[in-house]
Amino acid sequence: MTGEQVEKNTSEVQVDLDSIKPMEAQSVDLMKYDKTGTTIERASVIKVPSKFNDCGTQWVLKVESPTLETMERTADDGTQDVITFKSSEFFNLIQNEKGELLGFPTGQKSNLHRFLIDLGIKEPDKFESLKQVIDAIIGKKVLIKAYERDYQGTPRTYLKFRY
Repeated sequence: MTGEQVEKNTSEVQVDLDSIKPMEAQSVDLMKYDKTGTTIERASVIKVPSKFNDCGTQWVLKVESPTLETMERTADDGTQDVITFKSSEFFNLIQNEKGELLGFPTGQKSNLHRFLIDLGIKEPDKFESLKQVIDAIIGKKVLIKAYERDYQGTPRTYLKFRY
């Protein structure tokens, strides 16, 4: 954003500062979910932005828990938003240079393989399709890992799976 754009998006308003009272901000403590158990509710194949390949996107298998928390907030336009918090994990899938989805990794060092082994799936290299992988993991028990990462100068808590 240029200085000119900032000026167009801001305005100065006179406010009686004595009338501004302290309020507790809405927040959710996601760290309480660290090392707690959940189940895998959903797995889907999606395309996400990526700066690690020439096509700019990456196919992934997104694995999700059920909703753990929700929080309502009022958007700038006055409408009510509901924010949902879930544990999730992305596993890279195999694609060509053009970004076309080709397959899923089966190597023992791949994150997907390690995740499947941790879920108790004895021979993950015997899956013949991604549908078989998804069918095998839905409903499996898994532990949540909560971790903090800096986002634009502010620490944020994220939820993924331990494996």
